[in-house]
Parts: sequence; structure tokens; C-alpha cells
Amino acid sequence: MEARLRRVEAARGERAMDLLIEDVQLINVYTGEIYPSDIGISGEYVAYVGPPAWSGPEPKERFSAEGKFAAPGLIDSHIHIESSMMSPAGFAAAVLPRGTTTVVIDPHEIGNVLGLRGVRYMLEATADLPLRVFVQVPSCVPSVPTLETAGAEFGAAEVAEMLTWDRVIGLAEVMDYMGVILQSDRMRSILDVALAIGTVISGHCPGLRGRQLAAYMLGGPLSDHEGHDADELLEKLRLGMAVEGRVSSFSESMSVLGKIVQELGTLPPNLIMCTDDIFPEDLLRHGHLDNGVRHAISAGIPPVDAIRAATLNGAQRHRLHDLGAIAPGKRADILLLRNLQDFEVDEVFVGGVMVARAGRLAVDLPKVKLEIEQEDTIHLPHLPRREDFTLRARSGRQRERLHVMTIRSGERRGLVTIELPVRDGLVDFLDVDDVCLVAILERHGRTGNRSLNLVQGLGLRQGAVATTVAHDSHNLLVVGRSVDDMVIAANELAACGEGICCACDGKIMASLPLPIAGLMCPLPLEDLAPMMQKLNEALRNLGLTFHQPIGPILGLALPVIPDYSLTDMGLVDVERQVILPIWADED
Repeated sequence: MEARLRRVEAARGERAMDLLIEDVQLINVYTGEIYPSDIGISGEYVAYVGPPAWSGPEPKERFSAEGKFAAPGLIDSHIHIESSMMSPAGFAAAVLPRGTTTVVIDPHEIGNVLGLRGVRYMLEATADLPLRVFVQVPSCVPSVPTLETAGAEFGAAEVAEMLTWDRVIGLAEVMDYMGVILQSDRMRSILDVALAIGTVISGHCPGLRGRQLAAYMLGGPLSDHEGHDADELLEKLRLGMAVEGRVSSFSESMSVLGKIVQELGTLPPNLIMCTDDIFPEDLLRHGHLDNGVRHAISAGIPPVDAIRAATLNGAQRHRLHDLGAIAPGKRADILLLRNLQDFEVDEVFVGGVMVARAGRLAVDLPKVKLEIEQEDTIHLPHLPRREDFTLRARSGRQRERLHVMTIRSGERRGLVTIELPVRDGLVDFLDVDDVCLVAILERHGRTGNRSLNLVQGLGLRQGAVATTVAHDSHNLLVVGRSVDDMVIAANELAACGEGICCACDGKIMASLPLPIAGLMCPLPLEDLAPMMQKLNEALRNLGLTFHQPIGPILGLALPVIPDYSLTDMGLVDVERQVILPIWADED
């Protein structure tokens, strides 16, 4: 109450402002205008926005913006910090200089590995950062319990508990969209908890339209970041769903949304922005949500509208009513920029304190070491061996017809049938180019499951790749053309620590250590990104040609992306929610 009184007195001109930012071109995200202004700050809040030449008491500090544009701090409406492969502190250090001042995170990656302890870790590790971090409770740990094994399972009781924690502001993306549509007991009980307290419920519903989309929305979730088809995105906007325009390491939808905005002639208030998953190499090269704003502008969305989608619209969606604009009563999270078209951030203020300037942090981040960061999270029944990666044919077979999942850039994952020879009792998948063996070993010590399947379209010509990042259950996933290299790569991670590595001709070619839950690394972006670049170069030499070569591999085990997936339980038909046999004649 005393702090509010001081702010009111400062606004009346009866108390000195703590900081006066002078000579700005204010970007008003309410009206869409840009005009000269001064910004008075008292404590952490904006207390005055008005014409230049402040006439009140001499402020404690003045800062001349020299005619720069003043924009609200960017708000990432949906992100998994774990996908940056950095610790929360490292992530904050990377994104604050780029203008992101608030993130709404879904910690379901670490939740799938360490359960409630993982979610608590993300709250503890972000408590004292200048980056504002709000948490949505993971709704799908695992994403589909009957189809995969994670390190934990969240039901209604766990969700109810987490919704009472500080800085928790909603239920995160509800990925089991078929469970919502069909009203499975699990999803209905989880949604009932969130609906009962009236909190924000976020969604994940790729490709849903018509009756299925209506059923999903009636179930509770009212946002989506997965759409890419213009008709689908427009339908969701028309129905009032919050469409999270995404620019991530996996995909982007801003180019399509830009055309929609141009055709509508206005920016829908339910169009917001997110990054979802950003790899360190992309973050270093292209930026964070600032890159999303640039994509929106280049797609034809007017700069002020693009900024509104990345600030005010997101704040209103998540009920963060003291964020998203530069106005009295709002937190003083302010960016200064010389050029809107390029959207390159010069200064960043959070709560009235300059935290970054000229692309570098201007404050020291707290150094916090938590026990969970040292914990070994690979729990296999035994070290990986050759038998774990040999696909045995059925007795007496000379040839086998198998289901093979297909990966094609820009397309949904498909399924084909391939006939392969049997040699010495083993299926010879090397008989067909561009077919790889995929092994998924349950690494959480719960079931000891192991699945073997084939995938076509990755482009891997030789060697093997092993990773403990395997969305979203994050089991040990190994892809290879060489069984011997699969053993070497898997053992490198199992024996020496979590992360990603690749092997070829009996040697480890490159590795990326991720000692925090097998997902994150304490190194800063400047050190981590070159390591990922080296890994990507090695993967390209093995034949992987995607923009981010590791990207498609990391998503192979996600059973909520149409139409097929591979988990520790086997080959998944996502729409039918069933495990398919590897043998085509048993389907």
C-alpha cells in the first residue's frame, strides 16, 4: 500500500520519479499510434506517460532515449525452456538482451523426467531472475499414458497441487487432444480441476477442425500453437481460440498468419506469439521472440500490430494485467529500439532497471546451485548391448513385411509397408536405402521397456545417433544404420552422462552434454551453441539434411503429433490411440 501511495504521489507531481526516460517515440499498443513522450517510473511501475518536458520534481535519475522507439517488453506466451538446452539462468541471460522480459513456460519436459520435483526446480531456479517467469502446470505427463512410459505421471491430484504454487498461472498445453474429444477419464478429471478454479487452459490440437475442434474447445483448452494451414488457422481465430503464432526451431506459422492479417485488414486480438522450442544455435543466430516479431513484419503485419501480438495480446490472454503495455500502473518493462522494421533492441528495462544494453546483460544474475542439477537420470536395467539393437525375424521366415514410419519435410508422418530379407534370423533393414532402425529404451527405471522399429526419410546414411532428449517422455532414443555404432553411442550416454551424441565407424564423432535431467546444460549460450553447431555438422556428414538435423529425431517419440509415432511401447497410431505391430501381416 505504501509503494502504491508513492506511485500515486509521483504521478500527481508531488514526489520525485525514480527514473525518467526522456525523448522516446512511444509505441502505444492500445491505439496503434506512435508519438513523442516521456516515461516516468516509480519503483517497478510506470507512473506517468505524457508529453516531453516533464514539469514535476526533479527525478532521481534521467535517461535520454535520443528519439528511440519505446516498446513494451516481449511476452513469450508458450515456451519450454528445456528445449533451449540451457539452464533457466542461462536462458534468461540469452533472451533478456533480445527483448524478451516475460515467458510463460510449460515445464513438461523436466516434469516427464523428474515429476513434481522437476516442476519445483524450474520455479526455484527462476525465482530471483530479472526475467519474469510464469509457469503453467504440465497437463500431459506423459502425453498419453497408455502409449508411453515417462519418469512420472500427473493426474488430477498432482495438477491440483501445482495450481496452488506461486507464479503458476494456468494449465499448460493439453496435448492429448483425442482424450479431450473422447472425454477420457484422465483428461476430464485434469480439466475439471482447472475449470473449477477458472484458470487459463492452453491447448495443442494440430489439424483439428469442425466438430472435433468444437468438442476440444468445449472440453476446456482455448489456444493452439500447432496450426500451419491457412484455413485451419483462420477457423481457430474466428472461433475465438487464442492462436499462438510460432517461430521455433521446428516450424513457423507467421508467414501464413501474415497473409490472414492482411486479408482481414486488422490484427485479431486473439493472435498472440510464442517460440515453443528454440535450439541454442538458432537462438544465437536469429534471436528469440524478437525474431518472431521480425518474421511477422516481413510477412506483412504492420510493426505496431506485430508488437501488439507479442506484448498486449499475450498479457491479456494470460491475465497478466500489469504487463504488455507502457502505461500508468503497468510494470516498467520497456525496450528501446532505433528501427522498428529490423526490430533490433538497444536497451532493456525490467521493472524500471536497465538489465541489458547493446545486446549484453547489464546486471549480474544470481548464481544458484541446486542438487537436482547433479542428479543422474539414466536408470537402465543394464548397459546397452548389441542384443538391444537387433531386430529378430519370426521363426522360419526368409522375408518379413514390416510397418515403417515415414518422415517427410512439411508433411504429416505416414506409414508404409516394406518387405525386407532375413539373414541369420535378423531383419536386414540395410537392404533399403534411407531406412533406419530406431530403438527406444525406457530410461526412468520404471518398466525396462525396449522397442525396435524402422523409420524412413530421415536421410541417415551411416552411423548412429543417441539422445536423452526425446519428446516428451525423454527415454533413451537411438537411431542408426549401424548396430555397432548404435551400441557405442548409447553406451556413451549411459556410462558418461546424459545428452546427445553421434558415432560412426566405431568412434564418437560429436557430443552435446546435458547433465540437468538429460535435457539442459549449465553452460552459457555462447559456449553451448558452438557445441551444437559441431554436432549438427557431424549429423549432416552422416546424411541428415533437415534445417536442424537433430530436430526430427527428437520428435520421433511424441505420440500426439499426427499420424504416427514411436515410443518405448512400439509403433503408435496417433488418431486411433493404439500400438501397431511391427509385422504388417499382424495388423
